[in-house]
Amino acid sequence: MTLGHRSSLLLFLVSVGCLSSCGGGEGAPPPGGAASGGEAAAGSAASGSGGAGATTPATTGAGGGATGEVPAGGAGGGASTGSTGAGGAGTGGAGEGGTSAGGGGGAEAVAPGIDKLGEGKLAESGLTVVSYGGYVNGESFQQDAIVSFGGYQYTAFWNTNRNVVLARRRLPSSPGGAAGAWQKFDFKDHRLSADDAHNTISLGIAPGDGTLHLAFDHHGSPLHYRRSVAGLLTDPENVAWAAASFSAVSSALEGSTRVALVTYPRFVTEPGGEKLLLSARIGESGSGDEHLWEYDTTTHAWTSLGEYIEGTDASMNAYLHGLAYTRGGARLHAAWCWRDTPDPTTNHDLLYIYSDDHGRTWHNSAGDKVATTGASFVTRDTAGLSVWPIGQNRGLINQEHMAVDASGRVHVLLSHLPDGEANNANFTSARSRSEFFHYVRDTDGTWTRHGLGLRVIQNFRGKLAISSTENVYAILPDLRIAGASPSDGYATWELLDAADAGRFFSDPLIDAARLETSDELTVYYPERSSVNIWGLEYALR
Repeated sequence: MTLGHRSSLLLFLVSVGCLSSCGGGEGAPPPGGAASGGEAAAGSAASGSGGAGATTPATTGAGGGATGEVPAGGAGGGASTGSTGAGGAGTGGAGEGGTSAGGGGGAEAVAPGIDKLGEGKLAESGLTVVSYGGYVNGESFQQDAIVSFGGYQYTAFWNTNRNVVLARRRLPSSPGGAAGAWQKFDFKDHRLSADDAHNTISLGIAPGDGTLHLAFDHHGSPLHYRRSVAGLLTDPENVAWAAASFSAVSSALEGSTRVALVTYPRFVTEPGGEKLLLSARIGESGSGDEHLWEYDTTTHAWTSLGEYIEGTDASMNAYLHGLAYTRGGARLHAAWCWRDTPDPTTNHDLLYIYSDDHGRTWHNSAGDKVATTGASFVTRDTAGLSVWPIGQNRGLINQEHMAVDASGRVHVLLSHLPDGEANNANFTSARSRSEFFHYVRDTDGTWTRHGLGLRVIQNFRGKLAISSTENVYAILPDLRIAGASPSDGYATWELLDAADAGRFFSDPLIDAARLETSDELTVYYPERSSVNIWGLEYALR
């Protein structure tokens, strides 16, 4: 089905979305509470359909809109040389690994397509308290709630007893084959501190010493962290899969120094697996800083790298859409929006930086050095951060998703009002008319934007999955899956599957690590009004 032939399906999705989420009910946040994308009031929003909008984001300041657009001012070019050649001015930028400007890939062009291989319950006791519009199991800023390593898949969730549950299974040896049964245990020494969808669980993988790391239960809170004994991941048959194989909960990473005011912890495994990064916001909504720590698998110790994005001095904060390495490469990328106050209507702009030394120094999209972690920070006044203007009052959701393909193209999924819609200071109302958009930074540093033609559902957010052919798939709320190809610069998005519409609630999550070694996609998704959390299996083309 092409984008030009799906109006009847979109009308069906509108009906399903409104039956399940319009006018209150389970999907509505408590009075005065914030919806899933924000930390201030924003109620439930209807779904619907709408056009792509205009092609002049500079005149509207809105972002969002038509296919194949570039931001006003154009791209600065910036062909690369060597491994980290400096890019040109404007939105051009430094290349990686010798990739030449305007190109990228080498993967054979294949039309996007998916095959559903099966599904199964990964949890039968998931906590179903609705907070900020969604469940605490299934929020897009969990990085990661499901992750694969060494032939096993690992996941985590809060159960109805408010304990963290860890589960693992052996992955199938061939696509579509039988996976092992989930093996589960819970930690009974810590209970979820609040009915707050921010207080998610994130998992980190450190292959160098085979440790599994957890950060959980945070919203401006002291750190809650624990890690496994060495070898849990690398010798799974001989190290007990049990709570006893993990440390006690700690609020410190270095010695006895307590880490406070933590929200949104994210783990990122460094290339080679010898080190692991942890990023977290320190502060609060509308006034917070992003900090980095690094775990060394040789010393089994954490080191604070320090602050890298400053917000508190200007009473604002960055909301990361993602922190990720180029697939198979060593460049670390970060994309975010700014929020000027606790009110989500003040979310604005698409910002981007990258690092070639594991987060020590940072460059803007044009290749200019803009920050040194722990010494000089990225701030609202740092030059060249904004790669696409998106104004306030545009219904822009924070913390959607970013992924980077093997050619070094940066893909960002955002949802906000299309250009044809007027500014709207009511976040709930703005979200009810918002749509999904794909932003991509090509290998020459040029940013373009393409509309998916699909409306949002409430304040839920989606994920991007990339296949070995470098096709990009948007895994959207209500389990709609759309795809686009590099053959036309990702200009044409096609809705591939919506057969499971109406079944699920909150944000779909994916196992991005599994996609690095295969074209098998696992989607983690809580069932609507149920304690069940499902793992849905797909093969990507």
